[in-house]
Amino acid sequence: MQAEFMRRRLAQGLVAAMFASLLVVAGPAAPKAQAIPNPCNLPGGKTVCGKVEDGAKWLYDKSGADSVVEGVSEAIDFASDPLGYLEQKLRSGTKSMFGAFGEELTGKNPNEPKKKPKKVEGD
Repeated sequence: MQAEFMRRRLAQGLVAAMFASLLVVAGPAAPKAQAIPNPCNLPGGKTVCGKVEDGAKWLYDKSGADSVVEGVSEAIDFASDPLGYLEQKLRSGTKSMFGAFGEELTGKNPNEPKKKPKKVEGD
């Protein structure tokens, strides 16, 4: 009885596999993708696309999503490599601490260029 059941299941599986392969081979072909013109390339489209981009940037800045994205990014960074994350934070803190000490001692911002660029004659 067990053998009869297994043979019947095997036959059903083979029929299903043959039917699926038949659908794949003889089924309808996928339609070819049509090129959709970029609306920013149309006349006056650059202005509209520029306004949309500026509006999207403004909304992103005002929404507070950047802080959420930064928090999630830091959480993922910590979860993937906790020691590397801590090392990065310690390096950043040490660099800023020494930068602040150097600024206090010398009175100069360490991010400023050391030499002023030479003036070109004729300016």
